[in-house]
Amino acid sequence: MENNEQSLVLCLFEDERYPNFFPLSLNHPVFDLRIGAQTLRGRLVDELNPGNLIVLCRPYLASVLTEELSSPGGEYEVHVNEMVEGEVVFLNGRLITFGTELEHLVTGLVVNSVLHKKGVVVAAKLSGDQASSFMNYLSDPLSDDHMLKVIHEIKESVPDAKRKKKEMAESEGEAKGESLERWAAESGVSVEETGLKLLSYYWQLIGENSAVIVDDFQKNPLRGTAPEAELFKGVNLIKEEDIVIGSEVEVRSGTVLDASEGPIIITDRVSIEPNAIITGPCFIGEHSIIRGGAKIGHGTSLGKECRIGGEVEETIVTSYSNKQHEGFLGHSYVGSWVNIGAGSCNSDLKNNYGQIRAWSAGKVKETGRTFLGVVIGDHSKIAINTKFNTGTVVGFNANITSSGFPPKFVPSFTWLLEPDYVEHDLEKAMKTAEVMMDRRNVRFTSAQGELFKALYRFIRQSGHTI
Repeated sequence: MENNEQSLVLCLFEDERYPNFFPLSLNHPVFDLRIGAQTLRGRLVDELNPGNLIVLCRPYLASVLTEELSSPGGEYEVHVNEMVEGEVVFLNGRLITFGTELEHLVTGLVVNSVLHKKGVVVAAKLSGDQASSFMNYLSDPLSDDHMLKVIHEIKESVPDAKRKKKEMAESEGEAKGESLERWAAESGVSVEETGLKLLSYYWQLIGENSAVIVDDFQKNPLRGTAPEAELFKGVNLIKEEDIVIGSEVEVRSGTVLDASEGPIIITDRVSIEPNAIITGPCFIGEHSIIRGGAKIGHGTSLGKECRIGGEVEETIVTSYSNKQHEGFLGHSYVGSWVNIGAGSCNSDLKNNYGQIRAWSAGKVKETGRTFLGVVIGDHSKIAINTKFNTGTVVGFNANITSSGFPPKFVPSFTWLLEPDYVEHDLEKAMKTAEVMMDRRNVRFTSAQGELFKALYRFIRQSGHTI
């Protein structure tokens, strides 16, 4: 959306559903999780082009997020957990829109109004004291105290009957609705229901990825192959009009780029080695390397500086992660700074073709999905020839060294040494992260060190249940 009002103040916020995205959201705000060609935040901000951006997140994430967003040359001012004077448009960071939905939402917002979905805030337009009061209202479930409450609930959780879970969800929704209605009445703000979509669980990132890549392509003005790209003899482009190839890209002989089922976006300085097959919809981030003979299937997004080989399908791999060798990775989500050893594979379909259940915030939940592979948190390492079952979840900074199928949930900061877990030493974990990041010329900062320490405290308090 072309925004002519450069003074737009946009506030993206997390809400109380962030535990549903653990372990991916342990060290990231939910709005910074990758989908399509970028992150949830990137999609919203690029379309709205604000003059000022406020990001509202859990306090222990603020320092690292401030570092990431404070790089010079930014197009807008960024404020982390700080209010800005003036009229503010609030958007839930779990919001996912397509086509012109976001434009219609923002232009249709009335001052001093809040849109919600079953009591959960989706969007608002407020100013002055009402905006400040609303930011305080939104901040309550993001505090460290709330995080400790979440940890306690996860520790105490046991598998619930479907009826009980439904009753809890309904009562939770009612409580949120009552809370919002009460705040709005006290503040003189109108409240209205909306049907816009909010992502609620990590597996929805995987499920929506193909559609988001297509939407990102349609909104991208670039088409064709950059003059500085080099396509070697024998490269085959199928439906070339739906392929974007960036500057300084090398595509070696024998490679097939097939956009007949969806667009392919290859950003700058990507290297694709000989005989790779890439099928759209697909997005490949800058400086990534696709190894020779790799098969990158539809619905796949790769962040920047990834090293990818073997077979990958309907999977999101975030920046700086490696899966260089043979092995299958499907319907999965891989965090940053992950290394997957040679020959490792995951199952993404049950033998009885039934729907898959998976760990989510301490409980095993119905995903409603027939296909779901493995979810791996940041900084985890996977040994060679590891075999993951459907719906397996690996936490933050875990190490898998199992010779059989690992459990369907591997806690954060643990080494899986059969038959038991061993707690991963914090200092050693930080040193490993520093070494890996240095190999990509990325500095492990003091803010990142403090984030590791905060997560380690939370995870120990959880009894290694997250």
